[in-house]
Amino acid sequence: MILRILHFSPSTATGRHDSYRASLVFLCHARAALYEVLPSSRAELVWALPAISSKSDVHQLLSGADLTIIATPTYAQGSPWFVRRFLELGAGIQLWGRLGSAFATAGGQHTGGDVAVADTLRSLMGMGMATFTFAQKFVVFGAQQKFLDDGTFELIDIWFLQQLARTAVAHLAGRRRSGGTEECAARWRLNTAYYQDFPKFDTMKEELGEWVERINQPLTNGLAYRWWTERLGEDCTPPDGRGLPFYHLLPSSAAHGL
Repeated sequence: MILRILHFSPSTATGRHDSYRASLVFLCHARAALYEVLPSSRAELVWALPAISSKSDVHQLLSGADLTIIATPTYAQGSPWFVRRFLELGAGIQLWGRLGSAFATAGGQHTGGDVAVADTLRSLMGMGMATFTFAQKFVVFGAQQKFLDDGTFELIDIWFLQQLARTAVAHLAGRRRSGGTEECAARWRLNTAYYQDFPKFDTMKEELGEWVERINQPLTNGLAYRWWTERLGEDCTPPDGRGLPFYHLLPSSAAHGL
């Protein structure tokens, strides 16, 4: 079984690659969860931005996985045009029963990230996918408008990425064997009423504290992606979009920041 994360880096007007950095964390947690319960399956991270020039490429990316995760940034209070274009090219594809979800990064908690997730899930439903999120939460990470440096992820952000990754693998396990989803939910204590039982801060920090440090390092250290490359066994340097035919339509800062 294949879990595929589609990212659209360079993806922010600031050049921070927020959704891409979140994708790296999600990928690590997805692979760890798969290793526990579906070791013959794999999780992969794919650069989807170049595909918006080709309907056949879009269909190949969407149809080649058992579960698809869209990592979307947020532009102008909602979905960016290139993610919309990607999903529009998926019109007419038949993906009945395949699994799909999405998460978004946004400037703040009230700057349209929920709209971007809702748009994406609705488009995946339109292709026949069975979509889900983490309990009733649209997973959105506000990277500005808070008492931290812009682009900084917090401990609770990493926790939600882990919960969504585990939820995704739990759904996959249910496709592989009867009762698989329930077994995974019990293993990882997935809880639809998570807001009533958040883990204690110290417990969360002990388990996930290093991920906060790693996801934020690219903000100040241009060599930080080397650690991700070693960790994941593949080149994790953010893709260079300057060779794309529509590059001039992207924010000018997007390919030059961290």
